[in-house]
Amino acid sequence: MKKQPRLWAKKQPMAIARSHCPIASYKEKIYLFGGGGPDFKSLNSVTAYNPDNETWEKCTKMPTLRSGSVAITRNNKIYVMGGGFKQADGNFKFLKTVEIYHPESDTWETGPDLLMPHDYPATAALGNYIYVLGGHHPDATRGGPKTDPGFNFCERLNLETNTWEEIAPLPTARFALAAVTCDEKIHAMGGVAFTKEGFNNFNCIETFDPTNNSWQTDPSFELPWPAAGHGAAALGDNIYVFGGYSNDNIGDHGAAYNIKTKVWQQLPPMPTPRAAMGVTTTDSTIYIMGGWADDGRTPISDIALLEV
Repeated sequence: MKKQPRLWAKKQPMAIARSHCPIASYKEKIYLFGGGGPDFKSLNSVTAYNPDNETWEKCTKMPTLRSGSVAITRNNKIYVMGGGFKQADGNFKFLKTVEIYHPESDTWETGPDLLMPHDYPATAALGNYIYVLGGHHPDATRGGPKTDPGFNFCERLNLETNTWEEIAPLPTARFALAAVTCDEKIHAMGGVAFTKEGFNNFNCIETFDPTNNSWQTDPSFELPWPAAGHGAAALGDNIYVFGGYSNDNIGDHGAAYNIKTKVWQQLPPMPTPRAAMGVTTTDSTIYIMGGWADDGRTPISDIALLEV
């Protein structure tokens, strides 16, 4: 894997440290939704970061407390989907909930429920659709993640009809995966699940082709390391992957894959190891916010950016 020199920068931290927090960009700001705070208490706070002056501002709270949700910007709105929260009895509740944030008016509206609950899934957008892929298995609310076989159910929201429809399932059931859109296809990367071989992080990449509703795999197109809870983004012809769990360790590594040359390049390490972070892009900049520290339980508040 070739090295690709780049420099990270650390910026003004969040007021509340959190992990499992989706972020999404709209115009000049980056919005952060909920997540898991100290003691993994689910949050519904929403904050907006302005990169121009490195300031944070409070926004209207999300109607639902949750962590492990996903967020994506489409048609001047930010869709926040799925996730879950820890109940008083210690078990988790996984959600079908979709709430739509309007950045221009700082208001919320209720969206159409997902067909199935998705906690810690992946999301991507392509054409007139928003996709939600995998996540924790809906029946795994009691046993904990180490016995969770993962979920292969996938669905997409038709933005014209405002309805969800089931699509072909993931070949590999998993949660804590990442997904990006690149070259008119959706690439579902990494993740973790309990299998007959044990609790395993995956390095697989499975690619969805919307023209025929099918998934393909290419043995030469895999992650450079097994990863779960990693961050990912796509800009142009490049797919970027950062950190996450690799076996039992949380890493600071990064890599970029060019979809045309089919070559991975090594990136400089992140300022701090992290997993379960939020990732988004603006122009040619990748932002990484929050996450779990390398002990796998302490939420972190700092943010880092990489100019690519």
